[in-house]
Amino acid sequence: MRFPTSIIWVVLALLLLSCNEEYSSIGLNLRDPDDMLGTSFTDSTQLVAYSLLEDSLSTKNLANNVLGFLKDPSFGTTKASIYTQYLLPGASVNLGTNPVLDSIVLSLRITGFFGDTLTALPIRVYELTEALSADSAYNSRSTVQMDHTNLTYDPNYSVKPTPRTRVTVDTTNYDPHLRIRLTDEFGNHFVNKFSQTTSASQFTEFFKGLCITVENPHQTGSLLNILLTSTLSNITIYYSSNGVSKKYSLVTNVSALRFNNFEHDYTLGSSHFVSQVINRDTNNPNLGKDLLYLQATGGVKTRIQFPDVKERFKNRNVVINRAELVITNISEDPDYFLPPAALSLQAVSKKDGIVFIPDDPVFTSGDYFGGTYSADKKQYRIRITRYIQQLILQDQFEDYIYLLVSGAGVRGNRLLFAGTDPFDPDLRLRLEISYTEY
Repeated sequence: MRFPTSIIWVVLALLLLSCNEEYSSIGLNLRDPDDMLGTSFTDSTQLVAYSLLEDSLSTKNLANNVLGFLKDPSFGTTKASIYTQYLLPGASVNLGTNPVLDSIVLSLRITGFFGDTLTALPIRVYELTEALSADSAYNSRSTVQMDHTNLTYDPNYSVKPTPRTRVTVDTTNYDPHLRIRLTDEFGNHFVNKFSQTTSASQFTEFFKGLCITVENPHQTGSLLNILLTSTLSNITIYYSSNGVSKKYSLVTNVSALRFNNFEHDYTLGSSHFVSQVINRDTNNPNLGKDLLYLQATGGVKTRIQFPDVKERFKNRNVVINRAELVITNISEDPDYFLPPAALSLQAVSKKDGIVFIPDDPVFTSGDYFGGTYSADKKQYRIRITRYIQQLILQDQFEDYIYLLVSGAGVRGNRLLFAGTDPFDPDLRLRLEISYTEY
């Protein structure tokens, strides 16, 4: 007996969906699901969405750090501070005989920025009095004890960051970085102590690290991406030994403990933002219909619910070929408020709480999942096919997910995007579903 091709295809799809193991994404992009025989399309699935404050996120030993102060017309202010160890480059230290300090300089490698770099940032540096612990789970709200004496040589030091400009030091050009001179008193602290230091562990006992932060510039300001593990990020002691000029650097390599602290003052945000996110009334039927928000730095996420998906496909034999969440950027702020390069999603398991969504690149691939920004369309498209299919067939997940900025602990970007019923329906937050019914 011969079976129609469409029936064979549906049976194979159902077998794949019923498999207990995670199935591969290979081949899923080879054919447009809308071109498959018997495929239907809908973008009218009901969505209920609103933005809310993010819980604290882990910022311990991330690949990058964030430093700066930003005044955002929608989100209020964000202050990003770095807490970090500095280590000896070797097992011990020897500055030679009769070392005399010339200067001491803190260097920070800049790899990117968010905001207005024409605003000068008032940078302040403080010595930690509490040691960082490898056993502590530092997050975006963590702090440790410090001496509140500012260590910058100029107590009113400020700098206009130049993230795209190479820096010349002694006739040699280096990648963009900040160079902040610290006080001679702080430098002599090292010169004097080094003669008594015989091991790396002894060094970390007398120097526990730095807090590097920024005061309010009273303008827009910026958030800088700092690569602490770069060879350009260090504390360099310039000195002479018996009249010969030398230098010695303390490093922040991958072994150095470090974390970011983020402080937000959302009361300075727009009235719409404060109304939806800070003073949210979940009984308000218009909540999240016109505008929604996302912010990195442990800031803001958006909850998206699909209340009618199960009911819509109840008692129907359906295979979800593709389900895509469409998010449209509607920000009219200056260009230096760049939208996030990518977004991510979290599902909520009824058993385990917040988990990776089944379509996440952890289980599939970046090409399959999507979520990257299209500047031409001012849009993100994120595939959630597996999640929607499992929502229909199983009872594993709640019917809502969380939308977030990808890499929220290492960047400062934010997004204003259209809600579920904005002024222009073509811009609305929506779920596009292609499916086959048999």
